[in-house]
Amino acid sequence: MAEKPANSPQRKWIEPVVAVLMALTTLCTAWCSYQSAAWTRQSNRLMNESNAVERRAALLDVQGSQALIIHTSMFMQLLAAQHAGNEQLATFYAERFPPDVKKAYEAWLAQKPFENRAADAHPFVPNLYEVRGTKEASTARADAAQRVAQAREAGNRSGQYLANTVLFATVLFFAGTAGKFEQPRVRLFAAVFGVALFAFAVIRMLLMPAA
Repeated sequence: MAEKPANSPQRKWIEPVVAVLMALTTLCTAWCSYQSAAWTRQSNRLMNESNAVERRAALLDVQGSQALIIHTSMFMQLLAAQHAGNEQLATFYAERFPPDVKKAYEAWLAQKPFENRAADAHPFVPNLYEVRGTKEASTARADAAQRVAQAREAGNRSGQYLANTVLFATVLFFAGTAGKFEQPRVRLFAAVFGVALFAFAVIRMLLMPAA
């Protein structure tokens, strides 16, 4: 007389194995879900920081452009005063140049622009004058780009952990159904496949960095 499936030796050892497998898989699923959420939060934080740094860089550009307009206006007023023969007014403007403009203006005068055609047309060329905040804005943009790259990497990590939860869900499916099949071969295949997939998912999880 054939042995009943309920009392088969195979089912007796498969049931405790899949029970342990399901318990471990549940723990691993919880860990992967936690890590996925943590990496997502880190990605969002880095993106917010990047946006803030980008706004600061834009503000520095605006402030630099405003300063350039003011400095250019002062220089034009100085030239107009000189052209009108009002040296007192020209000196008034020259003495009130900010240090960076004064340095550029003196370097421009050293080229003897009124005599030398090869001289720069004005003191606000890049080799004489640097727009305020240019270096700071450039550094800020580089920092923002780095944060964006880090945010994308964190997002990828989150996706990897999320994919691992799908693997563990598949393990739970096979572990949960392994003991319900009537055919021994199908039962054994489901259990072995669940264990193998669990081992793969665990190795993959251990290779991924934690947040």
